[in-house]
Amino acid sequence: MLWEIWKGRNSSRFAGQVMRATEIMRHVTQWLRSTHSLVPNKTKRSRSVCEAFGLWGLHIIPTQTWTIIRSVRWTPPRAGRWKLNVDGASQGNPGPSGGGGILRDSTGCILFAFSNFYNIQTNTVAEAMAIRDGLFLCEEQNITNIVLESDFKVLVDMLRADSCPHWRLKNIWADIMRLVRT
Repeated sequence: MLWEIWKGRNSSRFAGQVMRATEIMRHVTQWLRSTHSLVPNKTKRSRSVCEAFGLWGLHIIPTQTWTIIRSVRWTPPRAGRWKLNVDGASQGNPGPSGGGGILRDSTGCILFAFSNFYNIQTNTVAEAMAIRDGLFLCEEQNITNIVLESDFKVLVDMLRADSCPHWRLKNIWADIMRLVRT
């Protein structure tokens, strides 16, 4: 639509031909109808996109369901404890990756925060490295009574079960388990 408005503006300014809004709308509708048939049925479409197409007389069925977004907030640890929140991710799996974390006390005061680039890794390795790095910083500063929080359920479950994960994590996992036990 913006392209058609832009063309109408240029047409008026440089060629002296005024395009009416109805003409611009007709061009947009023609374009949408011609491209609509080119979009495969398997293409993901949200409800709002389908409703927008409906305004132009093009009826499309949404192919993607959306979950409700819920508000999440940080909860402090009990008095006398620290909370270490970590996260790791990769762009691609594997791909360029990084991780980081933050350590706060029960009042929310930040003691430290960190971030690191981990080269080409998987999401799992990046998260494990972020956990290890955060725990290592706690050990360096003689901080104990730590509550570790991560959104990576697989690693959290492995920590709780004290089980060794995939062989690629063996050395990182050994470091994590040593740091958890000290």
